[in-house]
Amino acid sequence: MKIKYSILIVFIILLGFMSIQTISFLTEGRSYYFKRTESTDLSNESFGNVQLDDNIYSPSFIKQYGVPLDRDNNDLYDYYHWEGGLETASIISGKEKGKIVRLIIEEEDMKRNSLKTAKGIILGNTKHGVFSLYGSNYYKRVEQGVDIIGYVDHKLGVTLEFWLVEGEKVAMIRLDDANIE
Repeated sequence: MKIKYSILIVFIILLGFMSIQTISFLTEGRSYYFKRTESTDLSNESFGNVQLDDNIYSPSFIKQYGVPLDRDNNDLYDYYHWEGGLETASIISGKEKGKIVRLIIEEEDMKRNSLKTAKGIILGNTKHGVFSLYGSNYYKRVEQGVDIIGYVDHKLGVTLEFWLVEGEKVAMIRLDDANIE
């Protein structure tokens, strides 16, 4: 009888712990993973010579990318698609209007996209290639049914995520200000 009660108590404690973890995940969202991952230096990250905090209205950006090819509707940020497969999310209004808070490399035809990360990862690379260049301080999560591995630079407040299809091929690369919603 004591064994049954002991097992029941352990089960209840375990269930309570799992509930707390689930509640933490639901209330914190993506930041749940960031806080539990060791930092990786992402200070050199850029896609196509564009970095977070650059401005889409700056003369150097306009000279390199011109006018956007397309715009996605979004209430929080201006999402633009640029020549060469680059996508940006920027601040909509105010004194920081145009400031880039997200960079995305994604292309339906992966062979047309020549953009890469600072360490050379391109669309179509495998997750093992990502691990060999970026190391073992990563988190895993799933969004929209896609497996994601990500790295966090706690000092800069930046995340770098690799969205994987077919189990291990990089289909999208996303560099974010960690505070982006």
